[in-house]
Amino acid sequence: MASSNIIVDDGFNEYESAFKRQKYTTSKVWDEMTKLECENNDELKAQCNPCMRIFPAKSSSGTSHLRRHLNSYWKTFNKDITYYTIATQSSLGRDSSIKAYTFDADKCRRVVSTFLMYGKHSFRTVEEP
Repeated sequence: MASSNIIVDDGFNEYESAFKRQKYTTSKVWDEMTKLECENNDELKAQCNPCMRIFPAKSSSGTSHLRRHLNSYWKTFNKDITYYTIATQSSLGRDSSIKAYTFDADKCRRVVSTFLMYGKHSFRTVEEP
């Protein structure tokens, strides 16, 4: 009796893994971006969470253009001092509550000039280095 190889198709390919390995994103860009999948499986897009703009995000294009967008966006967003300062206002007998802070340039100029005049400090104290 001759032995023959019998091919059985059970739907399992030994070269295909049952579990697909999840790809991890290592760039800090993905903290501020969301991956979007398109109808075309070859195409991948990224959406900026703060401004909602959509960019190409294929693995061949990298993440440098996404980082440049985020850097330019945050530079324009953080120009106003009120975005990163918080003042508290306390009332007598009450807890302090957080209040929106507005920067008053005239008041700051008066306080600095008073500091210089009454303290007899030199102008180098407040000049830029």
